[in-house]
Amino acid sequence: MRSWREGDPVGTGVVYLPDTKTREAYTRACKLLRIESAAQHAISLPTLHQRRKFIDSYPAEAREELKNKVKELWEAQK
Repeated sequence: MRSWREGDPVGTGVVYLPDTKTREAYTRACKLLRIESAAQHAISLPTLHQRRKFIDSYPAEAREELKNKVKELWEAQK
């Protein structure tokens, strides 16, 4: 086993050694992966009301990031 490094996959079940130097970057990479997944889910919902309800139910500290990611993905679909 080794420490996580920038560019290594996250959320795949691979276990990395704890490392104080990369803890913040790893946490951020995991958070971005969750937000990406949630944004894709929000876009896949059939109605605007369901999308808004899903986004509003997301934790407040990450809601703005989710909104931005949904907007980015929505624009990319056009």
